[in-house]
Order: sequence, then C-alpha cells, then structure tokens
Amino acid sequence: MRYEDLDEKLNTGVSSVYIINGGESLLTVGALNKIEKALNLAMPDFNKSVFMDDYTRGAGAIVESCQSLPFCDSRRLVVVHDYLGKKNEAERKIFLKYFQKPNPTTCLVFFSTTKSEFFSTLEGEVESIDCEKVSTSFLNNFVAKKFRNKGIEVDSLAVPKLLEYCNMSVTKLDTEIEKISTIIGKNATLTTQDVENFVTKDLEYVIFDLTNAISEKNGDKAFTLVDAMLKNKEQPSKIISTLQSHFRRLFFISRSACSQSDLAKYLGIKEFAISKYRAQLKNFSQKELKKAFDLCAQIEYATKSGEMDAKNAIGYLIASIIS
Repeated sequence: MRYEDLDEKLNTGVSSVYIINGGESLLTVGALNKIEKALNLAMPDFNKSVFMDDYTRGAGAIVESCQSLPFCDSRRLVVVHDYLGKKNEAERKIFLKYFQKPNPTTCLVFFSTTKSEFFSTLEGEVESIDCEKVSTSFLNNFVAKKFRNKGIEVDSLAVPKLLEYCNMSVTKLDTEIEKISTIIGKNATLTTQDVENFVTKDLEYVIFDLTNAISEKNGDKAFTLVDAMLKNKEQPSKIISTLQSHFRRLFFISRSACSQSDLAKYLGIKEFAISKYRAQLKNFSQKELKKAFDLCAQIEYATKSGEMDAKNAIGYLIASIIS
C-alpha cells in the first residue's frame, strides 16, 4: 500500500499488523502518526507500548505484549521501533506465527525510518506501507498546501523546478519550503527565479549535472559544480560515493531490459529518475561507464584507506574519467 492511500484505508478500519520499513522520513513518521490518530486512544499511557532500538529481549516478549487486553479503549498500539533483537529465523517464525492469528484488539506496527533487513523478511505477510513512492500529483498538492499555509502564492512554473531540484523528495521539499518561505516572506509569490536563487539542489540532482559535464568533457563546468557542492558543505567522501553509485546505476540500466518500475525497485530509486538515467545513457558507451565505475571504486577505497585526501581525490577522479 502506498502512503498516499493510507488515509482511505484507515477510514475503513485499522489493520492488526503494519510494516513501515524505511523510505522518506517525513512519510514514515507521518504514517505512524496517522495509524495512532485512527486508533484514537483515550488512554495512551496504558494502551501504547514502544519497543525501541535498544530492546534486547526476544520476539516472544513483544508478542506477549500484543496479547494484553486494552484498558478503557477498544484497541492497543504496539510499536516495534528499529528492532535489534536476535533477528534470526527463530525470531522471524515467532512473528510469522502471530501474524496467522493476531490479537484483534492490538495494532502491531514494525517501524523504521531506514530500511531494516529484518523487517524486509516480514514484508508480504502483512500490510506494508510504502513510504517512498508518491505520485507527482501528491507532491504538487503537498507543495501547494505548504505554501498556502505560509500565506505564499506559487507561480505554476516554479513547482516543476522545485520538485526537480529536490529530487522529488517530500522530506527535502519540506525543508526547502520552510527555508524559502522565511526568505521571501508572507504575501509573496514564489517564482522560478526564487527557486534558482534560494533552493539548495539535492546532491543526486547535482550529480546528474556533474555527469553531464563529464560526458561532454567539460572540465571547467565539472569543477565549478564540485566547488559549489563543497561550498554547500557536502562531504568530499559523500560526493565520491554518490558518483560511484550513479555510474553503477547507469551501467546496470544500460545492460537491463527491465521495465522502469522494476528498475526503480531493484535500484532503490524513484521511477522518474529512471527516465533521467536513460536519457543520460546516450552520452556514454558501456565501456566508458565500466571504466568510470571502476575508477570511482578505486578512488573511494584509496580515500577510505587514507592513501588519498578525499577533496584532492575528487579532482583526480574527474580528470581521469574525462581523459
């Protein structure tokens, strides 16, 4: 189930078990809040149990908590937050057995803002909430509502640019809207120029610009982009690892006949990004992509092992790929 379908689903009732396993942090937290709001607990101190990431007891104790009856409420809420228990097959079987006959008066939620491998093994058995994939219409409505609440009008041409600069990320959009609203002030109108002047481009977006410059063998533009990233406090090591990931995805897509949705799933990125990667493929041969990826891997290893300074390594890496 997608996050944007959650409200409609909750209107028909709250399920006994949910898995909220990574994705956009704004959406994962929002999904958990929506479930708790739908339960409408009058006595949360008695009817809400949270097992945090430092919980070291086994799955049996969590299931035992789920079997407790609610006090002065019709339901209880049990949240398993970033479970760090034994995480073995025996633990998984305990949860799977509970899924077969969950306590109808308990809502059990497995919750993590980052992807949990253990939670992934439970997906498909119960209701999972996808907190990463949202539609463009959802993002447009999100932007419009946020600015409306700030008393700011929005030029329709500014929205696509804002979404692109934020790499279609709800969490990034939320941060940038808060910042830009403070800058332009109430009763203003957001323009494309405002977006260009005040929005900090998402690193993934800038990496597309950087790889385009590299493919055009435009060293001046490539180094200008790197300088801008460093001025924006991006860590040199992160730039290298993101560039490596970018070339890895390009190489994979160049050799794959999978659909756009399947590629997005395999690579862990949004579907709209696949079309951008495919558009960029015309600038590289598979041989060039393999060479670039191998260079990135070698440079990343050299920086992590202390053989090269990460900041200097970026310049060497770009010059090597262009040459």
